[in-house]
Amino acid sequence: MIPLGAIRGTVYILLPLAIVFFQNVGADDPRRILIIIAIALGSMIISFSYQALNWFFYTYRFEEGYLHVKSGVIIKNERSIKQERVQTVNIRRGIIQQLLGLASLQVETAGAGGESEFNLTAVAYEEAVQIKKSLEGPGKAPPQEIGEVAKDDDLTEGEAGEPSFTEHTISIPELFIAGATSGRFLLLFSILAAIFSQVVPFIPENFWETLIDQVTSTALVTVILVGLVLLLFSWLTSTVAYVIQYINFTVRREEERLQVTWGLIVQKQLTLKLHRLQALVVQEELLRQPIGRVALAAEVAGGGSKEQDYVTILFPLLRKKNLPEFLESILPEHSLPESFKPLPRRSLRRYLFRALAPLLLISIAMLWLPYGYGWLTFFLLIPAFFWGLSRYRAGGTFIEENKIALRFRFINRYTVLTMRSNIQAMQVSVNPFQRRQDLKTLRAWVLSSPEGKQFQVVDVESAEAKSIWNWFSRY
Repeated sequence: MIPLGAIRGTVYILLPLAIVFFQNVGADDPRRILIIIAIALGSMIISFSYQALNWFFYTYRFEEGYLHVKSGVIIKNERSIKQERVQTVNIRRGIIQQLLGLASLQVETAGAGGESEFNLTAVAYEEAVQIKKSLEGPGKAPPQEIGEVAKDDDLTEGEAGEPSFTEHTISIPELFIAGATSGRFLLLFSILAAIFSQVVPFIPENFWETLIDQVTSTALVTVILVGLVLLLFSWLTSTVAYVIQYINFTVRREEERLQVTWGLIVQKQLTLKLHRLQALVVQEELLRQPIGRVALAAEVAGGGSKEQDYVTILFPLLRKKNLPEFLESILPEHSLPESFKPLPRRSLRRYLFRALAPLLLISIAMLWLPYGYGWLTFFLLIPAFFWGLSRYRAGGTFIEENKIALRFRFINRYTVLTMRSNIQAMQVSVNPFQRRQDLKTLRAWVLSSPEGKQFQVVDVESAEAKSIWNWFSRY
């Protein structure tokens, strides 16, 4: 991995120098290529030397419950991490690391701030597994190899003859469905459309003339056809990329932790201790609701420096009817309620007003357009009406002993399951319009991401909001 680090360092050094050089040297200067080559070679030598020294001075050892780490070329650092402070030990393997039998190891500890306390990018995979096993404590079953799926006869048995862990995997067909309905193609489509708009001026005009003559009838049809082709390409590409990213996805419950593995080109293994799990989120995306599929995510306390470190995909796609059974086997502490307390009937008017009023004002303003097609925007009021209606129908709450569930929708529908002890703060608010209808807004925060994660249900019955407030405040 030293040569790869050297190449990355060379690129970082070479790019700004090359930009400055080309701005100050004429295009007819014969020395330009030689100088660029010399800069590249010099940068490579410097970067390679630094990477080699960094690797040489980075040492670690595990003894008597402590992980000792020494690092630094110019500024020397030495740290000792106590085993009891270790929150998670994660393994990651890129395609080059797989070919070389290496892995990256990340150790996150309590109070680590925004970064992992311990990060090895090129350790032998067997050694990474052994370190992970040691840090997770004695008597723990060693983690299986990334991408390996346990068979029924691999399950160990406890004292009562029951399996000591449970495991679920996702099939390839289900993974294709997950990729096709993930909605990622819309982002890729927007990127491709932006790129295509910059390329259009360089396409010969006779190409467009031939396309219009032999394939389509008008320029408008040509634009629509090109858009559909880009959309189809985006959809296929994003689906395949999704499958490659999450192939071999396995979630395994073992005692008080979850182990999640996935990936083909980049293989990842994440261990999540259950005390860090702050909330479960059942995600029902718009494209998946007609086929009865959901995704399951977890809000995690004490993640890394990136926002995605605080949200873990626990299962990319699952039949909605199988969700209660899935939770019972993997996370019985977070059972799915059989029913929710729905929003009162009088909340419907407020949801419809919020959906229709802005669009109605825009439609009226569009009537003054000089082209005379502004009236077409009124047709958008129909989907807006059903959007407001679906948001109203999705809203609901549920409390039971030490558990609470909140359900709401913006575009996708979400069901949040959490424990009372995981709620960092709760707020019940009311505005003048809600006060007239005896309605309130309920908000709850959990410890996830640097600012915390907020969930809210709008226009809840006042009596229900008061009941939930008393349930939380008397804890």
